[in-house]
Amino acid sequence: MKKIKVAPFLPSEVEVNEISETRAEVIAYPFEDGYAVTLAHPLRRLVLGSSIGYAPISLKIEGAAHEFDNIRGMHEDVAVFIINLKNIRFKIKDESDKVELKYSFSGHKEVTAEDLNNDQIEVVNGDLPLATLNEDAELNFTVVISKGIGYVPSEDLREDVAKDSIALDAFFTPVRKANYKIEPVLVEDNPNFEKIVFTIQTDGQIEPVDALKEAVNTMYNQMSVLNKAFDLSAVKMVEQAEEETVD
Repeated sequence: MKKIKVAPFLPSEVEVNEISETRAEVIAYPFEDGYAVTLAHPLRRLVLGSSIGYAPISLKIEGAAHEFDNIRGMHEDVAVFIINLKNIRFKIKDESDKVELKYSFSGHKEVTAEDLNNDQIEVVNGDLPLATLNEDAELNFTVVISKGIGYVPSEDLREDVAKDSIALDAFFTPVRKANYKIEPVLVEDNPNFEKIVFTIQTDGQIEPVDALKEAVNTMYNQMSVLNKAFDLSAVKMVEQAEEETVD
């Protein structure tokens, strides 16, 4: 007896396993053979390429004319300071796309990322070192933190930053790893079904599950271009169709 389908099987189960604050597994099933990878591959690319993060895009240090300069009383030169700054992961607390932050430190001090916390931003990895100051040091600087996607080289930002500031390469992506695997799953003793196991790790700017949610939303928005050809607003979720049987 052969079964005739009139619609693809619809997956119905999702499980979330939060391994840590920055790492999670999301499991979705059951998919018919071939459907799992069709969904998983583009979603992985979107998780890596479209997740929104925050990064410093410009820096102005009082007494420094360029990134190869030195600051009196600071152990690190400006180039090392910039590297340390770019390793710090920020979160803007409100809905702003960009904030300008001013800082001032003096005297003997080990300046860390945690010292940059204020009412406008939150530092995710506060234990990272930023600068080492001597007794006679005075460090005054202004940094601009921006929201963005992906990677933007400093050359593309020069027109957007103040002329007396140093443009920085901006690595916005908050997702560190995004992988998936396809595993078999039984459905009523039928082995020809699959499940997707997503593993997502972030830098703390965004929760892993939220990164996947953003990717799904981005996929829906990209597909909306088809509204120009089809009235997708009228499309409804298809009920799981019963299979017809023939002898």
